[in-house]
Amino acid sequence: MKVVTNSTPLIALSKINRLELLREVYRSIYIPEEVYIEVVVNGVGKPGAAEVASADWIICQPVTDKEQVLILHHQTLIDLGECGAIMLAQEIGAGRIIIDDRVARQVAIAKGLSVIGTVGVLRVAKARRIIPAVKPILDDLRAHGTRISDKLYHQILTTEKE
Repeated sequence: MKVVTNSTPLIALSKINRLELLREVYRSIYIPEEVYIEVVVNGVGKPGAAEVASADWIICQPVTDKEQVLILHHQTLIDLGECGAIMLAQEIGAGRIIIDDRVARQVAIAKGLSVIGTVGVLRVAKARRIIPAVKPILDDLRAHGTRISDKLYHQILTTEKE
């Protein structure tokens, strides 16, 4: 299954030295050029830049129709990385897109994409016994600035019986 992500999951997981979870869960991840530029080129010295640049399992693939990325950006006001990820997911027939922003998720769903967020990836990792629990990673993400609402946090811990 092809999986596309925008920059937020890459940066958030890099901040806590857990980027490899994406490889362990999905083997490879596709990103559009817009995400590569945001994370690696414009993010030099920031979390995710070196990790993404050196990860041979992260495949940077340009969106064929760049104009559609710009049109989606102007229509929805979501950022270019999210627009690029949505358009790339459609172009390559991705089985899943990892995206956290609420509006971007709604746009992706409206375009018929199967959406999961960073927290959802943790749940998959636990279900596959890649990690023993989601709570320590959720706590680490929150401690490093990832916005996870109290409601979602408690809902996940309840669902995962942690």
